[in-house]
Amino acid sequence: MRMILKNIPNILTLLRVAAVPVFIVSMLKNEHFLAIAVFLLAEITDVLDGVIARRFNLITPFGKIADPVADKLMQLSALFVFSIKDMIPKIIPWLVFGKELFLLISGLYLMRKKIDLSSKWFGKLTSVILFIAIMLVFLGVPRNITDPIFWLCVAMALFAALMYIRNYFKQIKPKTKNA
Repeated sequence: MRMILKNIPNILTLLRVAAVPVFIVSMLKNEHFLAIAVFLLAEITDVLDGVIARRFNLITPFGKIADPVADKLMQLSALFVFSIKDMIPKIIPWLVFGKELFLLISGLYLMRKKIDLSSKWFGKLTSVILFIAIMLVFLGVPRNITDPIFWLCVAMALFAALMYIRNYFKQIKPKTKNA
């Protein structure tokens, strides 16, 4: 039973990755109901796999890497499709992508150094606000409301990147002994 449970979070993560092209195609074909359903299911499975992994102590090295990648793939797909459809400023997905690419490259380096890469409150808050902004676009909320929220997400993403950098330097700072 434990072996089956151990794979559930990773299976949910792989399903989220597989949902990305379905989401993109449905958005490009203007099948918005399907796109919203796929997006929401992906977000629900993101929460579900995290809860299962933590609750049953099923956190795996694969899950530590694949889970955030799957999450970012879906969010970035939404941002790029919205950008293509002129539903958000065209620069937004590129700024978020740049931040994510920076964190991915940094994360791979830090993993080799055995540095803590766990997500922090500021990263989670940024993801929640980005989710809300994406849902508002899906709901047809006017751009004069959604655009500032996306800019807030960009600012928060940059803040999160700076905080992760700060935490990194705190971890590598040599411990000094009091005299």
